[in-house]
Amino acid sequence: MFSTLIKWFFLLVSGGILMVGLTPALQRWLDHHGFIPDQYSYGDLYNVTNLGAFKEVLFSTNRDLTEVDKPKMHYNNVHLYTIGDSFTYIDTSYYAGGRNKHVWVGGDHPLVVDLDTTKTNVLVIEFVERVLQERLYDPDYKRIYMKNGIARANRPIPISSHPAKSDEKESKLFARFGSEINQRLEFLLFNSPFFMRFKELKAQLMLGGFGRVPGAVISHNQQHLFYEAEADTSYVLSAFRHLTDRKIDELVANLNDIRQYYLLMGFDEVYICMIPNKVTILEPNHGPYNHQIERIEANPALEAPVISTIDTLRNHKEWYHLGDGHWNNQGKRFWLRRVNSLVAQWASNPNTRQ
Repeated sequence: MFSTLIKWFFLLVSGGILMVGLTPALQRWLDHHGFIPDQYSYGDLYNVTNLGAFKEVLFSTNRDLTEVDKPKMHYNNVHLYTIGDSFTYIDTSYYAGGRNKHVWVGGDHPLVVDLDTTKTNVLVIEFVERVLQERLYDPDYKRIYMKNGIARANRPIPISSHPAKSDEKESKLFARFGSEINQRLEFLLFNSPFFMRFKELKAQLMLGGFGRVPGAVISHNQQHLFYEAEADTSYVLSAFRHLTDRKIDELVANLNDIRQYYLLMGFDEVYICMIPNKVTILEPNHGPYNHQIERIEANPALEAPVISTIDTLRNHKEWYHLGDGHWNNQGKRFWLRRVNSLVAQWASNPNTRQ
């Protein structure tokens, strides 16, 4: 009898763990309510490396905006639309437009909107530096920023007439439940304070004894952590790989194409904003920097007006997280100031052109 109860106990526990591992939404709910460890509570780079020196104990405090950060005035004659990645994952109530809509880059479907032509419609598209070489070449930029960006409600949305093949469906299923489940299960089982002590000790031994930081790149002075993709030159996304002028010209042409697409859709203006990688700001001498952002912004063929951030961020290294690859709430406030001032400018002068 007792052995049967033990078997059922372990069966239920293992089944529950597997269910949480297979259900990201359930895991987030349990994280939020404190039932299981939050895998990103101290920053994604700490999460990858487990180096205690980069455990950002006040991560959520340093990350989150507050009610004080919301605009005191909303401009009803300006509708603001933003397309961006994790750097601009911000509640739209923090924007000053009369209507504010955001599109998360990487979705499978566009945000369908009904543009109010009696208002000024402004679109701001944000790119973090490391994705420029990943997402802004043909055909990717058309799929990511145009097809799956924003669509007019009164215009048909093209839908592929070719259903996914069985092997494609299987690969997507594996991508969701094959690779990600291992990471989620690891956090469920081994992310408690007890296990984290051993993981931190192992990580420190690897760094001190072998100079290795698996899963990330550490700065020369060992004060900062960076994503491998942005710092390691073996990655095509690295800011320290050589970029020819021809490639820069191609990026500029594609940015112009994106802008023209949305102008024809009915937007009054389309701005671009490129946010530098953490390594670009905190360790610019990590290698021979390719100056991708400055070269795009200074390119005479660029037609899109730019919200430039790189010079300001170079003077505010503290706006990036210690244990994470993103900017903190100070960086977010900087972004909001720039975008909301743009909204105010359009509100006072609807004929604004950069």
